[in-house]
Amino acid sequence: MTSASTMSETIRVVIVDDSATIRTMLGALFNEIPTISVCGMAENGSEGVNLVLAERPDVVVMDMQMPLLNGLDAARQILEHWPDARIIMNSAFGDQALIDEASSVGIADYITKDQRPSALVRAVLATGTTSGGAR
Repeated sequence: MTSASTMSETIRVVIVDDSATIRTMLGALFNEIPTISVCGMAENGSEGVNLVLAERPDVVVMDMQMPLLNGLDAARQILEHWPDARIIMNSAFGDQALIDEASSVGIADYITKDQRPSALVRAVLATGTTSGGAR
């Protein structure tokens, strides 16, 4: 297997969450999966937009409630500049109105933080393999 084919099989992920604990936990979780590589982390929506547009990862895992720019507004900005971005909202809030709004923005998936970590891993794997080579 060549290094180019190995790279194309790895799902590159950016994590955007204002909680350092959540970022660290998700980074450790994803790094345990051989086909997922964390290529960056941001602590607020504004920083997340800049990082995602610079890195062009296969998947973005983004918190909903963050300082400077919330997750939905950050997702709107990302998708405005890069319509092929694949964003998974990872939120403590699971009410249907937010899920519907996220869907209307173009969020690929919506996982609440009270679900098992394996649900988020499955979402990243599913979203990353359907991204069609986001790079």
